[in-house]
Amino acid sequence: MRKGAATYDSRTGLPKDYVNRRGRWRTRKSVVDVYIDNTQPYPDAIAAGVLAGPLGPCCYVLKDGVQVVTNDLLVKHVGPALKEALGEEMARVLALPLLWAALVPRGSFDYEIIPAALKRRIIQAYLGVGGKEDVNVVERVPIHVVGDGAQLQLVEVHDNAGENGVLDRQNGGLTADSTRKEFASIHSQLFSLQRQTANLLNEILRSRTERQRENQKILAVIRRIALQPVVRTIHPLSSANGGGDGVEEEGSVVLPRAMLSKRPKDLYELWGEYEFGLNGLKPAKEFTAAERGANKFAYSRRKVFWDVVSAFVRTGFTSDVAIDKIYAAYGRQLSVTRILAALRTDKHQGGHPSLRL
Repeated sequence: MRKGAATYDSRTGLPKDYVNRRGRWRTRKSVVDVYIDNTQPYPDAIAAGVLAGPLGPCCYVLKDGVQVVTNDLLVKHVGPALKEALGEEMARVLALPLLWAALVPRGSFDYEIIPAALKRRIIQAYLGVGGKEDVNVVERVPIHVVGDGAQLQLVEVHDNAGENGVLDRQNGGLTADSTRKEFASIHSQLFSLQRQTANLLNEILRSRTERQRENQKILAVIRRIALQPVVRTIHPLSSANGGGDGVEEEGSVVLPRAMLSKRPKDLYELWGEYEFGLNGLKPAKEFTAAERGANKFAYSRRKVFWDVVSAFVRTGFTSDVAIDKIYAAYGRQLSVTRILAALRTDKHQGGHPSLRL
């Protein structure tokens, strides 16, 4: 029996692994065979469905409104041997196919489904509870085996049956087979749509990541632009005439002086001196070589700080964040002069570790 079942499964196109799992055979040729449980719901159901024959797997249910068929009839009269061998629960399930086979009209099949003696005993018990022999109260419902990942799903395929509840051999079988194929096609399309949806979600996530990266670049550029000083218009200053009447001289423009402040109170003010200038003075970054030479001592000591902040700004940080990093490295309790001295000392050693880019 095992050879015939295995051969039939293989001839229908089932993979060898499915046949092995259905047969509960362990090959033990590799380590992985030891750890994989040979009870696999979906492969097991596929192999069992093939062994069910050309009409495929099915289940047997009582038709709606049937009251003459009770559990007592099924267990004690239709399948008493099943109860002794398998128990009452299994006997109640397996007795329905026996009752269906006993009530199948003669000539429906070219062969006897069950032995004649068993058929007579079941019909007598059925007639004894008030049943009618010409009405089959059990319906055969084909099942389509579907696997969704590791989940096994059994889809009932309700076909058009005759008045006696039996599928016609010429029409019913073809209807069941075509319906099963339609279900297989629908599920194949469903799984294809699921794969396409997964691919689409992955593409959306990839596009979102790229868009976030581009947005970060744009924000960095905007921050740099925002930190650049605006164009300042210097209005003509009024100068006194020889008579001292306070009339402005037309076209006279006083340019800002190239000087550095004496004692900036903090690093924020020191950076403002570099970018915008303090008290109407010229920004330090716009100093010419001659102007830098005129302020050589103060400019050279402050330049190391301006270079560090400028490097952070070029990488996308704001000036305030860069200054906060400097304060975090040296401490806010230090004066501006001592921080500048520490920056000059660390510059000769490659810079402070927390300020390296």
